[in-house]
Order: sequence, then C-alpha cells, then structure tokens
Amino acid sequence: MLVWVKWLEARTERDERTVAVLTLFLLTAVFLRGQTPLHALVAFSGAGLVLLACARLTVSPILPAPLALADRDAGRAMLWALPLAVLLFVLVPRVPGPLWGLPADARAGRTGMSETMEAGSIASLARSDEIAFVVEVLEGRLPTPRYWRGPVLEVYDGRSWKPSSWRAANPMLDASPQPAHVRYRSLQEPSDLTWVFTLERTHALRGAADVERMPTGSWRTRRPLLQRTLFEGEARSGEPLPEPLSPLSIRALTFLPPGVNPRTREVGEALSTRYPRTEDRLAAIIDFFRERGLRYTLTPPPMERDSADQVLFEVRAGFCEHFADAFAVMARAAGIPTRIVLGYLGGERNPANGNWTIRQADAHSWVEVWFEGTGWISVDPTLFAQPERADRQLGEVLGGREGVPLLLRPEWRWAWRLRAQLEAWEYGWNVWVAGFDADRQHRLWRILGWRPDRALGWAIAATGIVLALTFLLAWRMQRPYAPRDPLERQWQRFCRSMARHGLARAPAEGPLDYGRRLMTRFPEASDAIEAVLRPYLEARYGRGSDEAAIAMRQALRRLRRRLRKHQ
Repeated sequence: MLVWVKWLEARTERDERTVAVLTLFLLTAVFLRGQTPLHALVAFSGAGLVLLACARLTVSPILPAPLALADRDAGRAMLWALPLAVLLFVLVPRVPGPLWGLPADARAGRTGMSETMEAGSIASLARSDEIAFVVEVLEGRLPTPRYWRGPVLEVYDGRSWKPSSWRAANPMLDASPQPAHVRYRSLQEPSDLTWVFTLERTHALRGAADVERMPTGSWRTRRPLLQRTLFEGEARSGEPLPEPLSPLSIRALTFLPPGVNPRTREVGEALSTRYPRTEDRLAAIIDFFRERGLRYTLTPPPMERDSADQVLFEVRAGFCEHFADAFAVMARAAGIPTRIVLGYLGGERNPANGNWTIRQADAHSWVEVWFEGTGWISVDPTLFAQPERADRQLGEVLGGREGVPLLLRPEWRWAWRLRAQLEAWEYGWNVWVAGFDADRQHRLWRILGWRPDRALGWAIAATGIVLALTFLLAWRMQRPYAPRDPLERQWQRFCRSMARHGLARAPAEGPLDYGRRLMTRFPEASDAIEAVLRPYLEARYGRGSDEAAIAMRQALRRLRRRLRKHQ
C-alpha cells in the first residue's frame, strides 16, 4: 500500500524509478515467502512489466516506434537475466536450513496436525483440504490400508492424550533382517511440529533435516519443519513392532486417572476378570465396539468430560479420535498396555504423475495394544463404525455431508482432476527447483566432475562470473548509440567512412552542407556522393520509398570503390 501511495505522488522520472525498484523488492519478497510455481510466475511476470516500464522511461519520443523499441529492450534484459539466474542457481552453494529466523508467534496461525489429542481436535482438521505431504513411490507398492505414522501418545490425564517425555530405548527396532518392501520419497509441507509422518514400519529415513527414530517407531527432527522438506524412506510393511516392556512401563501404559469415564472402566475391568488371556480380552473389546452400532460423523455433540462414556453409552457417534480415546480407555481398564498413534490414513493417487497426496482431511488416529512376546499390534476402532474408511477417502464415505471440503466430494471430481494436474506440476517444481538443496547440488557437481568440498572456491568463482557478466553488461550499455532504423544506420556508416578520410561531420552540420563540403574535397566523386545523399534526403525530408536504405547502401559501396581508386 505504501508503494502505491508513493506511485501516486511520483512527479519526476527519479520518483518513477524509485517506485520500480520498490516494486521489484516486493516481488522478491512475495517469491521468497511462497516459492510455488504460481509465486514464481507472478514474480517473473511482474519483473517483466517493471523492466518494460523502465525501458519506456528512457525512450525518446522523437525516435521511430518508441514503444516497440522499449518492448524490445525489456525483452532483451529478461533474456540476459535468465542464463545468469540459471548459473547462480547451479553454482552458488546452498545453505542448510532457512536464511533467516521467524519470531516465536509467526507460526501461530498455521494449521496442521498437533502432537496432543482430545475430543474434536482431528474432526476440525478434517474440514481442510490443504496438502500435508506428497509421497512418490520409488520401489515396491504401498500397502492397503495406508497408515502414515506420527507422534505416539502414551500419557492420559482424563481429557487429552500426550507423548511421553521419557522413553526407554527399544533395541528390537532394527533387529529384523527382512529387506525393505517399499522405498518412497515424501515431500512434507511446513508445520510447527518436529514429527515426520512416515509409512508404518519405516526403518530408514534420510532427508535434508537431521532425523532420529524414536523408541515408539516414529521419526522426528531436532527442529520444527518450518520449510518444505524432502525425505526418502524405506519400510517393511506388515511387520510387527516388538518391544520388551518393563513392569514400570506396563504400569504407565495401563494408568487411568481415578473417577474418569466410570462406565467404560467398569466394562473393561469386567472383561479383565472374565478373560484371563490378553488376546481374549482384546477380542471381547472389539466385539463390544461392533455391537454398539457406532456412527461415524464429523459433527458429534460437544463432549467436555467423560468423552469415552458419552461416545459408547449416550451419543454412540464420533470421529476417529473419539473412537480411539474410548477404545484406549477400555483396553487400559482391562489391563492391556495401550497407546494412541496420530497420523494420516489413506491419501489420493494423483493420475497426472502417480504420486500419493495426503491432505489434512486424511488426519487420523488409531490404537496400539501390547502383547507379551509379540509386541505392539495396531487396532483401528474407526473401522468398527465405518469399515469403508480403510480403503476409501473421507469425502467418499461422508459424501457432501457435515462440512467435507468441496473438492473432496464425489460430485466435484471434474474439478479434482484439474487440481490434480496443477498439483503434479507443483510437486515437480518443489522437488527439482524449490527443493534443490545442498545434497542435490553436490550430486550435480559430482556429475559435472566438480568437487563439492571446494564450496568456497565455487562461491568465489560464481562471484567472479557474476561480476564479469555485470561489467560486460555495463560496457554494452555504455557503447555509443546504434540506431535501429536501417536508413539511419547507413547514414552513420557513411559519416564514419568520411571521417576516416579526415572529413568528420560537425555536430551541427546538416546533410546538405556536409555533402557540399565533401564534393569540394572530392570533386572526382561528386556523383557518387550525391547518389548516397539523395535517397537519405528523400526519405527524411520527402516521400522516400522503403528501398531507400538499400539504395543508400549500394551507393556507399560504389563511393568507397571510387575513393580507393583515386587514392
């Protein structure tokens, strides 16, 4: 807005140039903030318009076709900039992480998965069709259903579930000798979290950010993922997650606050008394959930206290977090170590490039129960209320009801196909342009035969190349004015040719006076000099034809031959 106000008060050419520079700065800021193909197109088009405006400021109105000349200058400047930009893109060393920091509250408005769960937290997120991450399968095939693992919640305070602040190491995570079943690449969108959402049973993960595997089988980074980050993972689908638990851990994973969800706890304790084997208790809990006739909905009534009791015995409806919460409370009451996993379920396959797009609407929660000697086994209580959710999207299950995002509804598939193509282009841009990090740059340097460990040398070389090109451009701009009019170009050639014979044209000397002086000096070539001047004078001051420049060039050749003959 301030730049626009500055433009309103512009009175001189200097003011207009100031507005142009400020506009270029704003375009750069827009691109650095988004770095999407749309932002790049806006920045590139805006820069072209600014250069066009600057070029038109320098064109004299007495020249022929001034606007066409200005357009040509602006286009030439953009063509000069493109190879320079590509050169800098390849040569300048990449710095890991963002170039600047943000204040602590700058991310407060960002939407996405949280690392805590309470009633209604995921249902509100399911109304968003924003992309959470995109997955490209490099080798193998994704399992069905597709669970994408995030934070694991083990601490329950009666209302919400949270991750544990301490966890013993799990030596069984890397003990499996089986090879990877799936290799995939995941491009995760920025968020406030340090968690990386990976395919279940991912045993290896590499990325631009430093990652570590938690004892719970999830992956996280040391710092929040404030920018779009690319990861490559390997997973062993379908493999159980063994883990020996100490008595202290078993007690923590079966703890329930006193006085919370009494009806659900009563059922769980009764099942614990009736079935001594853990497998039988789990089967009884699953049968209980199936017999309740639960309804899958995004809009359950508010549940401020004892949400498990309300879901199972009163409203008998809820979303995935309601069912996971109720199932975990009953399983813990039955003496089964239980925890809740937050992540995503499913994802839609993009027909344009074959990638899988996982949106915020795919946010999901499920339960893991522990068996001695076997380890952790996943149970999804949502499937007891809506079995189709395992292999169908949220929009296909709920249709157009209950606030499902518009483009996720089946009746809007035509718009979805258009968006899929745009998202495929954006993914390619994010991977090969915006995601061109230090690792990819070093790989490109190795292909070209360069050594990445000499980054300082390449930076100096790139700086030298840029300075050389800058000086070349400055020299080009300082060269004498070369007229673009063919007739004027021939006149300048004629004047330079006579100047080499010691008869340079005076600045205020017109064509007729200059021609008379030349004929006095070279009387033997008077007819040839007149043949050069005649088409120029007729074109400039009379009704000259389009062939005047050609006739002038031919006459100039004859004059040069005549002068050489008489020397």
